[in-house]
Amino acid sequence: MKKVSALLVLLSFIANSYAQSAISTLSVKGESKIFQMPDIMNISITISNKDIDYQSCVDGNFKQVSDFKKAVSNADIKGAELKDVGQRVNEERSYIGGKSVPNGYRATYQLIWKVPAKSKLILQSLEAMRNSGVASNYNANYQLSPELLKSIETNLMEQAVADAMQKAKILSAASNCELLKILQIKYGVPESPNSPIRYMDEALSVKSAEFGGESFTNPNLITLSDRVAIDFQIEAK
Repeated sequence: MKKVSALLVLLSFIANSYAQSAISTLSVKGESKIFQMPDIMNISITISNKDIDYQSCVDGNFKQVSDFKKAVSNADIKGAELKDVGQRVNEERSYIGGKSVPNGYRATYQLIWKVPAKSKLILQSLEAMRNSGVASNYNANYQLSPELLKSIETNLMEQAVADAMQKAKILSAASNCELLKILQIKYGVPESPNSPIRYMDEALSVKSAEFGGESFTNPNLITLSDRVAIDFQIEAK
C-alpha cells in the first residue's frame, strides 16, 4: 500500500507540474512603414580623355580634373563634399589588317560629389558642373544620411511594436482573454515561411536610381519598413 500511495503522489505531482507549464499563448506580428524624403544626393562623376601618348593622356586627365575641382570649389555649395575615387589608364587597341595594334591611351578619373538634397543646392551643383567646361559622364542616387537613418530606425521599431500591441489587445478582447505578459519578441521576422529574414539593416536599404538634367531636383520618396513578432501569455477571464 505504501508503494501504491507513493506512486499516486508522484503521478499527482507530475500532473500538477504539467498543468502549470501548459500555458496559453497568443502570437501576433507588427509591421511599420515610413515614406521618407532623402536628404543626400550622391553624384558619381567620370572624367575621361584619350591621347596617343601615355604621359600626355595622364597630364591631360589631371588638368581636366583640376579644372572641374576648381569650378566646384568656386561654387561654394554649403554642406557639399567632393571625394576622389581614383584614376585608371588603359591602353586602347584597334584591329588593322587582322592585327591588334595600339592606338593610344585612355585615362579615366572618378569622383563622388555629395550634395544636400535641396533643390536650390542641387541646381547650383549642376550649374557648377556646366561652368567647369569639362566634359563628364555622371549619374546620381538619393540617400538618407546616417543621422536621419538612425532616427527613422527608432521610429520604425516603435511603430512595429505598437502595431503588434494593438492587434494583441483586439484579439484577446475578441476571445475574452487577458494579456498577462510578453514571453518572447522576435525582431526582423520574415514575410513568409519561405522568405529570408529581413533584418533592419537590409530592410532599410535605400532605393537608388539614375537621373539626368533637371530631374535631379525631383527625388522619389524612400520606403522603409520593419517587422516584429511578439508572443504573449494569456488566460481566460
